[in-house]
Amino acid sequence: MAVEFALIAPVLLLIVVAILEFSNFYNLQISVTQAAREAAREMSVTNDAGLAAAAGVSGAPGVAIAPGNVSFSGACTAGSTVTATVTFSMPALTGFYGPTVNVTGQGAMRCER
Repeated sequence: MAVEFALIAPVLLLIVVAILEFSNFYNLQISVTQAAREAAREMSVTNDAGLAAAAGVSGAPGVAIAPGNVSFSGACTAGSTVTATVTFSMPALTGFYGPTVNVTGQGAMRCER
């Protein structure tokens, strides 16, 4: 019984570590994408990049996104589409998939003004 457990335990621990690392990455991706959506929405309504970057930063409260990591493409004129891109990098929990996790989220909204 102990020999079988000794053979299976490393595989089970490897699976648990992989699940933890992937779930952390997935949660981070969702948060960064939400921040990009918030930034794009604010930019489409106010046409102010500073306010939109602040909205993007506050759109992901669990992630420390710097305002400089929020960028916009497209001019915001009535009927056009503005795209917000948020990038974020953080150290991995375990290093199973690599030493850092780099995530990019995008959000697009049609400009109202």
